[in-house]
Amino acid sequence: MARILLVGQETGGIGKSTVVRGLAEAVPDAQILEIESVHRLTEFKTGKANEPGRVRHFEMRATREAIEASGGKAARAELDDVINALHMVKAASLVDIGANTSASLLGILKEEASTLREAGIELGLVVVVAAEAGALAEGSKLLHVAKDWAGARFVVANAVRGAVDPVLLKRVAGDAAVTHLRHFDLEEKTREVLAAGQLRGIAKLDRASLTKETSPALAGRILRDLTAFRLAVMEAVKPAALWLVEG
Repeated sequence: MARILLVGQETGGIGKSTVVRGLAEAVPDAQILEIESVHRLTEFKTGKANEPGRVRHFEMRATREAIEASGGKAARAELDDVINALHMVKAASLVDIGANTSASLLGILKEEASTLREAGIELGLVVVVAAEAGALAEGSKLLHVAKDWAGARFVVANAVRGAVDPVLLKRVAGDAAVTHLRHFDLEEKTREVLAAGQLRGIAKLDRASLTKETSPALAGRILRDLTAFRLAVMEAVKPAALWLVEG
């Protein structure tokens, strides 16, 4: 049975793409469907026309207001290509669902999941949450929608905006598996290096080259901080990655 792991959250800017990148590193053979208004996973080869590539990008409207303005039928039809692509999956795959799109897609999958399962495709869900109440509330809704049809559900509590209240987190997650990603206070230059290569570039960093660009001391800090960051992300996605490959 082929497994598809959906990664979603309606609230933007809480580290969902970081989680997707961690899963992509943990399961390097997994294909990626990116449902975003802007193509973000640019470090991976993108398939165009009939050319093979690891990422297939589906462009969505940027805001919830824009989606609603298009009308119900138009908004639903916008996801037809995504649903068709899910039906064609033959191996482990990741789906990066952009902000303002998760609720719409999961609502459709509530009806499609049984047909996909009959075709040998099992769905799992990763919801990324952060400290703010809005992200927790949206995460709770997504987990509830998927409760009856997701083969497994996971929550990554990202402390990027502060520690997530454990009582609220337990209430939101329910019986979903929970992992934590601690907050990293990275220096500006470290963030620049991370942005240039993302997670997959961290393992390829060369201290000698960094030293030429910065200084011996700063190069050492950049390497230590980014190595620790990458390890933390990989630990946070480990349970979901194992579920995906065990399929």
